[in-house]
Amino acid sequence: PLKITLISQHRKNLKPSAVKKQNSTAMSFIFGGFNPNKLKPNLKMAVHRLQISASKKTNAIKNQKREIAKLLEEKPPKEEKARIRAEALIREDNMVEALEIIELQCELLHERMRLLETSKECPGDLLSTVKTLIWASARIDNPELLEVKKQLVYKYGKKFGEEAMANAPAVVNERVVHKLSIQPPTAFLVRAYMVEIASTYNVDYNPPEIQDTTTPMAAPSGFSVPVAPGSDFGHVYAEPEVIIQGGGGGLPPQQLPPGWTYTDDGLLSRNDGNADQPTPPPSAMQPQNPLPPMAAAANPPPPYGGNDLPGQVAKTASAPANTPPPGPEPDVFVPPAPTVPPSSQGGGGEGKEGDVEGDGEGDDR
Repeated sequence: PLKITLISQHRKNLKPSAVKKQNSTAMSFIFGGFNPNKLKPNLKMAVHRLQISASKKTNAIKNQKREIAKLLEEKPPKEEKARIRAEALIREDNMVEALEIIELQCELLHERMRLLETSKECPGDLLSTVKTLIWASARIDNPELLEVKKQLVYKYGKKFGEEAMANAPAVVNERVVHKLSIQPPTAFLVRAYMVEIASTYNVDYNPPEIQDTTTPMAAPSGFSVPVAPGSDFGHVYAEPEVIIQGGGGGLPPQQLPPGWTYTDDGLLSRNDGNADQPTPPPSAMQPQNPLPPMAAAANPPPPYGGNDLPGQVAKTASAPANTPPPGPEPDVFVPPAPTVPPSSQGGGGEGKEGDVEGDGEGDDR
């Protein structure tokens, strides 16, 4: 009770303006309104974080410049990969520039905090600064800057914050908007960065001039990628259809025999006066013997194919010339019919009996 009495007496001795300020501060803590005691330290911490981020990115840019110089120094140069790295370097460079501008604006608001506290509307000379910080808070990884945006929206209203996020009247800093844009850099700017990097690290690099200064860099086509880079056997693919064209260099054409050349379709042809009909190479016109000459003479082919049995080949060789080659052996043996010599009637009977006996023996067999 004594503590409460002392607080009440202290409040009676304060001026009405001081009491109103204390009430507003207490309401901001409870209901989340504008609180200058949270805005001022967050502005200071945002400045320190912006300085650290800019320093890290500056050191990363130095390493990226060395990597790009190494890519351009290789034989053949990896120009397409160097272009992509140069585009990333330009984006980091733009980010550093935007961070330094935002750092200046945070310091300005920190010094004019009393003006922000006393004014109900945003002062005209601080309108661009306040809206730039609100707009950039969603595009920079800075937690303190998000708290600054929240306090400024509490101060000037939700509609003010929506206009700043949409850059409704174009009052946001133009350089910050350009440097934090998601649009890729132009091909002209990428080439200029690569030329400066090559000149700094004494690399021989002379790309063709680019006249269009508004078109972004084209997608890579792969001309700087060598053939068979893993095995380093690119010389076996050195034909007209795979010879690399462009800044990446190419492989020397394959050496052909005299009188032979490649057509536009990549086919081999002989220069014999008839260029319309491509001629196959000499290796394709000559039949290849799978066995060497001595092995072929020592192993002559069988007369009727390799699948015939030796017994079948012997039977075929002893057959008359007008007799067709015998067919496959039957599964059931059929004996030949017996020959009956001419004789008398009795002998004919014996022949008949022999015939019958022969048929019986054949049946028994």
